Amino acid sequence: MKMSRYKKLIILNVIFTWNNILYTITNLQGDVLFWSSVGSHKVYKTKKITTTSIFLSMKDLKLFLNKNRVRYVFLKLKGFSKHKKTVLTYFKQLHSEVILIQECLNLPHNGCKSPKIRRL
Repeated sequence: MKMSRYKKLIILNVIFTWNNILYTITNLQGDVLFWSSVGSHKVYKTKKITTTSIFLSMKDLKLFLNKNRVRYVFLKLKGFSKHKKTVLTYFKQLHSEVILIQECLNLPHNGCKSPKIRRL
């Protein structure tokens, strides 16, 4: 296979919210190429975030990556969820050439000391 047919790098942003998991695929300039969510594959009368719905949404990502012949993926994870590990392991099985995994957490590390309450 020739290397010229492959795009060099794509950024996959995975955002974990309390009720949903959002996927956006962008290029290096930040233009959105594809987006999906777990909620769009919700099975009737079940919870939104289940392992089957996560696998269905990851299959959509696999189809997009194979159709556009993407070779390298830069993965950004943001948010807290108990399903973060399942998404990560399934994506590693899905696409073998993950260059870098970045985890962005909005968790303060104690921060500044609060001002003392004035008493009269």
